Amino acid sequence: MRIPILLGLIAGLSVATVVDMASAYPRPARVSSRPEVDFTPTAVRMFTAANGDLYWYLVYDVVNMTGLDRTWAPAMTLFTDRGELRRDGDGVSRSVHRAIMEHVGDPLLEPKVAIIGTLRQGVGHARRGMAVWPAGDQDVNELRIFVEGISPETATVEHPVTGQPITLRKNLYLHYLIPGDASTRGDRPIAIHPGYAGEEHWVLR
Repeated sequence: MRIPILLGLIAGLSVATVVDMASAYPRPARVSSRPEVDFTPTAVRMFTAANGDLYWYLVYDVVNMTGLDRTWAPAMTLFTDRGELRRDGDGVSRSVHRAIMEHVGDPLLEPKVAIIGTLRQGVGHARRGMAVWPAGDQDVNELRIFVEGISPETATVEHPVTGQPITLRKNLYLHYLIPGDASTRGDRPIAIHPGYAGEEHWVLR
């Protein structure tokens, strides 16, 4: 009888430890104390290059209503439910980026090299940019995108292994659902996940 009791105590302590760790993990403030730029994403779409390679892309608008000029240098990371992790622009040639821009056909859309820099104040200085990722595995159903650069909010935590301080930055979290076969969708928009409204939209990572 002692073994089951001991195992129960160990399990209870493990659960308590996980709860303590989760409650100790920093979360971004619901209302930031520091001004943030306004970021409006569109649906994710898929582009087929001339050589048959596939790419995910996301067009967005960004407006600076903070009262001060800001530097806009976003970092957008994409995760798939197949375990892929890709940084915006990695593995994407300039020719592919240019081909997608021509495909979109929006005269307000700026290439990544042009949109990075000073974001001036006001709606009249709104900018339209695009993030692109290679679609290595098309057998996916969910995409998660983390957008860094919207908010200046940060938090410092201790690395769980090294004990060294690391800085977490506030990210906008976007969650998209892909019904059916992603590779046959063409340029049809991929909508936000229906459960997204109930999820945390801001994270520190």
